[in-house]
Amino acid sequence: MKRLRASVLPNVLVALLLFAGPVAGQEEEGSRFRDPLDGKFDMSAHLASAAGFLPIVSPITEPAVNYGGIAVLAFLHRPKGWTLQGARDAFERGERQPPPSVSMVAGGYTFNDSWMVGGGHLGIWRGDRLRYGGFGGYGAFNLALTGDRPDGTPADAEYSITGWIIVQSLRWRLAGSPWFLGFRGSLSESEVAARADPIDDLEIPEQEARNGALGVTVGFDTRDNIFTPNRGFDGSVEIRRYDDVFFGDFEYWEGTAQLKAFFEVGPGSLGFRGKGMRSGEGVPFWALPAVGMRGVPARQYLGPGMVQGEAEYRWDLDRRWSLVGFGGVGWTGGELLEEDISRVIGAGGIGGRYLLARAFGVRAGIDLAWGPDGGAFYITVGSAFR
Repeated sequence: MKRLRASVLPNVLVALLLFAGPVAGQEEEGSRFRDPLDGKFDMSAHLASAAGFLPIVSPITEPAVNYGGIAVLAFLHRPKGWTLQGARDAFERGERQPPPSVSMVAGGYTFNDSWMVGGGHLGIWRGDRLRYGGFGGYGAFNLALTGDRPDGTPADAEYSITGWIIVQSLRWRLAGSPWFLGFRGSLSESEVAARADPIDDLEIPEQEARNGALGVTVGFDTRDNIFTPNRGFDGSVEIRRYDDVFFGDFEYWEGTAQLKAFFEVGPGSLGFRGKGMRSGEGVPFWALPAVGMRGVPARQYLGPGMVQGEAEYRWDLDRRWSLVGFGGVGWTGGELLEEDISRVIGAGGIGGRYLLARAFGVRAGIDLAWGPDGGAFYITVGSAFR
């Protein structure tokens, strides 16, 4: 049996969007980088006074595509009636904070010559009764699929994917409840090409194809903060159909179910995430579900079926600083390129957090994680449970 591994560029745009907060038409007196409550470094006033575009530069630390960087230019939209002091007071009282709307453009590059450009908008409309998400991007990614030779030594089958993707989603809140009902559509075009001779009988299928889908989503959200939650639940179930009716070249079903739960326990917060995905017959190998958690290179372990569970505890040492411990287990099953790829993957690690913007509840820090392929570090902004 050959064990296969694959890697792609991670979804770092989500993490960067978490950096953004609402915009207010006022400035904090004194330093915009000092919190008047404790005098510590804090970006709340700076974000609140940024009456325009906010430039963000962040490293890519995903081992699957080597190191690199990404730059984002985000425009921050303030919620109606939002004030800096009101947001700070709400955080101290532990009240739920409304999410902001964000518009952005981005570009990234890694040292294995993978790159991407894109833009999108997260819209919180009509007092959070309607949530819109839209994204479009183009990129070229140099990847590798790894198998075992007959003598047990590893060998890589290198390939590249070049193409574009457009995603559109809209969700309605049901009668003032925490439940949402909506849809998500996507369309992508990809060119897959081998970059080296195949190893043994493991051959990368070269193709140019489109993949189009439309899905229905049911979800709920009771988190006190969408950036770094302390308590609440966030869950969803989505069923998608890929079909030529949606301008694609493939026909198959795909389903995703996930739940994130957060509880205030002791001097901190305990979080759990469970996720499962299943793709039907006909899915191209580059679109298969994959285990995704800290310590596991992005899309290295993938298959027609995937289940994973994670836990994390954040121990707040004081108002600003926290320690984090986390761990998880994932499973993939089925066949890929006529090879059985069923396996169990475990990973875990430790990290630290700093309360970067008290008014928005944004915590950021560094995580050190270990998995089946060694260690890695991650820059984490907001919750690591995407």
